[in-house]
Amino acid sequence: MAWIKRTFIALLIVFLLLAGAVAWLLAGLDINQYKPQLEKLAAKQGISLQLEGDIGWQLWPKIGLQLENVQLAPLKLPKQTLVKADKIAIGVALKPLLQRKVEAEEIVLVAPQIELRVDKEGRGNWELIIEALEAQSKQPPKLSIPKEQEEPAQQQVELSLQKLRIEKGLVLYNDAQTNKEYKVQDLQVSAINLVPGGEPGKLTATADITGNNLKHPLKLKLDSTLAVDEGLNGLRLQPLQVNFTSENTARASLHMRGYLRRDSSTQPWRIQLNINASADPLRPWFELTGSEIDTRDKAALQKLSIEASIEGTEQKLDLTPLQLQLDNATFSGNAQLRNAEMPGLDLNLRGSAFNLDNYLPPSSEEKGQAAQTQQGSSDDKVPAASGTEQVEQTAQSDQSQAVKSKTATAQPTAQPLPLSELRGFNANISLALDQLRAADLQMDSPEIQLTIDNGLYRLQKLSADIYGGQLNTNGQLNARAQSAEAQMRGGLTDVDIGKVQEALFPSEEVELAGKASVNWDAKTQGKTSVDLQKNLRASVKVSSKEMTISPFNLEKNMCQLFSYAESTEMPTRDWPESTGLQDLRATIAVKGNDVEVSEILAGIENIALTGDGEVDLKKQDFDFKLGLALVGESTSADGCTVRNERWRNRPLPLRCKGDFDDVNISTCKPDSRRLDDLVREELKHKAKKKYGDKVEEKVDELKEKLKNLFGR
Repeated sequence: MAWIKRTFIALLIVFLLLAGAVAWLLAGLDINQYKPQLEKLAAKQGISLQLEGDIGWQLWPKIGLQLENVQLAPLKLPKQTLVKADKIAIGVALKPLLQRKVEAEEIVLVAPQIELRVDKEGRGNWELIIEALEAQSKQPPKLSIPKEQEEPAQQQVELSLQKLRIEKGLVLYNDAQTNKEYKVQDLQVSAINLVPGGEPGKLTATADITGNNLKHPLKLKLDSTLAVDEGLNGLRLQPLQVNFTSENTARASLHMRGYLRRDSSTQPWRIQLNINASADPLRPWFELTGSEIDTRDKAALQKLSIEASIEGTEQKLDLTPLQLQLDNATFSGNAQLRNAEMPGLDLNLRGSAFNLDNYLPPSSEEKGQAAQTQQGSSDDKVPAASGTEQVEQTAQSDQSQAVKSKTATAQPTAQPLPLSELRGFNANISLALDQLRAADLQMDSPEIQLTIDNGLYRLQKLSADIYGGQLNTNGQLNARAQSAEAQMRGGLTDVDIGKVQEALFPSEEVELAGKASVNWDAKTQGKTSVDLQKNLRASVKVSSKEMTISPFNLEKNMCQLFSYAESTEMPTRDWPESTGLQDLRATIAVKGNDVEVSEILAGIENIALTGDGEVDLKKQDFDFKLGLALVGESTSADGCTVRNERWRNRPLPLRCKGDFDDVNISTCKPDSRRLDDLVREELKHKAKKKYGDKVEEKVDELKEKLKNLFGR
């Protein structure tokens, strides 16, 4: 056992000798002599480095240097601290250290704090350092360093970074322009083998993100394999994965693979990346950022994903191919981003079927139904009121509805148009879909082509197949001046008007059927949306070869009128509850909220329809004065025969008057005033021969019959 004791004593002596040697070495090496050299090195890069504490040694868990109270700031503004850390530990290689050289292998930043600020002019406090780095790369600054601070060549600091760690980091971001503040807390970073020109290294990071516009904190997790090229002229991502999560179930991920590279420090960066980003579920992100998004379909806005291959430079990026997916709709194509004096965007996408209505806000009716449902649920929990209370509640409800109705028809507020935001960029946008549903209308193969030139918007093409017909239109919006100017030309050709009505007005009592064509030419100008409506001037022409209106029959009404006027029998037949119009034509002139309809022409078998009318968009009502004239002896082959030639080719007055919300079968009636004049004139003519002075009595008798016929 003696040899074991002797061996143990020998090892202890060796350990003590080594410890003594290291202690002698560290004691003999004044590491603080490198402080001026480190500050000089930072100054050459445009950075003010302040080492307020002494540089000390640490022996465990690894031999290294320890710097306390470290601060970094732009060299021109040394008091505006950009980065500060309580402690920075630098692990050094042992072998060079035995040769009295310091070679850094690992850096640990403990509780670093980074303050990023953007002033009201949009300038970041870090831009001074970036500008200094760029200037130093072209012409290194000449600094006056005292000679006594210069060290021998054998005592230079060398960097061969194997590991980098950040513990309990904090990043503060404040933007004075947007009043947004963000805080990245508990930042933990670990980077291994980030040696330029070496093998790929590993980078991981985690953090908690909060902000004044975030209702819930975000958790960040980053995991990447990356490599740094020689001279720091390239970075390869193999790949990089970033995940965001929140306590309100919001989730998003970003996957990137590729590189950033430049030939030299004076050359632009080249980028080649494949990215895959997704937010699933998407809707919690709106709640997280305080955005209230209410859609007709609550299942909308559930998922968003982007896949793209990005290639180019910092001046121009090509995204080819590009694929977007919003819920179940997929869009594919390409895009180009231009970072020039005038930023630009080219976007070319082709998509599948897309239901735009699902993403629009609920209509007033849907909101009312939802409110009634909620009210009903509340009423179920409240005891029933007495009869008197119910009457009072009903009266209050009616008053409330009246107030709401007046509020709804009140003058809209004239908000200025955001003309300045419409300028300052260029774009070429082309979008085509297999199918689009918008405003309850279904369009097949819609296509839009739009160009933007610094506030000048040109709608080159807007086309679609719609209910058996075609939509084609183009237009222009000029937002370059102090007020906007807009114009649009186009039309609908041979569109099934019945299907359009079924989509837009499914519960309408008056039904239309047939194909119609509409052409328009409109222009307007103004500084507000109210101005655009007020200054709207448009010419619209409507035509249809055949159109049917239900459920009333104008031919039957004319025959009833002739039967009473001529004292003849009505034809015995089944009258259809519809009116067939042939060769319908109308000209419409729009002036602000007033719409004038002129030159209404149509045929109903052997009946000619003429007339004109007015529409008040502000009051939401209309008034049309029509005339029905018999051409020939009979209204049709199965209609009635009129033998009195004085009734032929003579328009009988018809008045269609009412509100948009109350259009029904009784909206169109004979025009009493104009009809009275015609009947009186005809009866006078016929009665002069037979009744002489009793003409007026017969006129009044026939007028009573007409009142019973038409309910006037």
